[in-house]
Amino acid sequence: MATYASPADVATRLGVTFTDTETDQAKALIRYVSAIMRKRLADVGANLDTGLAANTIERDLAEAVCVDVVTQAVSVKQGVKSEAHPEYTIVFQDATTAGLDLAADQIGLLTPTGPSADEVRGKAFSVHPG
Repeated sequence: MATYASPADVATRLGVTFTDTETDQAKALIRYVSAIMRKRLADVGANLDTGLAANTIERDLAEAVCVDVVTQAVSVKQGVKSEAHPEYTIVFQDATTAGLDLAADQIGLLTPTGPSADEVRGKAFSVHPG
C-alpha cells in the first residue's frame, strides 16, 4: 500500500541524519502510520488514496500528518506520556500505544470537505432569472 512520507522527511523535521538502523525504523513506522491514516479516514467515510488522486485531499497535508505522527513516536521516550518542570512530574503510558495514532484535528485536516457554493451553482435545483 501507499505510504505518505519518507524517512528523509522525518529526518528533516527532526533536523538529524539517520543511520541505516534509524532509516529502517522510520520506514516501518511510516508504513504503520500510513495504514492508520487510511483506517481513520475510512472511519469517517473518506478514502485517503481516492481523495489524494482526486485532489480533494492535499498531498502535503497527508505528508505533514504522517511525518508529525512518526516524529512524535521516535522523539518521545518510550512509556513516558508527559513531564513537567521544575516540579518534575512524570506521567507514564503503555509504550505500545505511544504516539502511533491520529488526533481529531489531524483527521479533520485529511477529511475532504463538501462542495463549495460555486460548485453547487448550476445544478438541477438552481434558480436563474428568465
